[in-house]
Amino acid sequence: MIKQYQESAFKISTQSVYVHQLSIIKEAQRKGLGTLLMDKVCEFALEQGIRKIELDYWVNNETAGRFYHKQGFKKYREFLYKDLT
Repeated sequence: MIKQYQESAFKISTQSVYVHQLSIIKEAQRKGLGTLLMDKVCEFALEQGIRKIELDYWVNNETAGRFYHKQGFKKYREFLYKDLT
């Protein structure tokens, strides 16, 4: 998905490609398919003139965390929640 951020007091107007989900079935993991998919996302972004890719993953998904870190992604924001009873 291409996201358009409007200019505000906190940031300039910019665009990014946002990856909502990336999932490889267990039997096909660790065969380079995730890297291939991310390479295609990067290629798409550059074709659109967009130089930023964003995504999120569940904090307890350590496998995803390691994969994205290896792909060069950096954490820049954290989301928190609180259940009210």
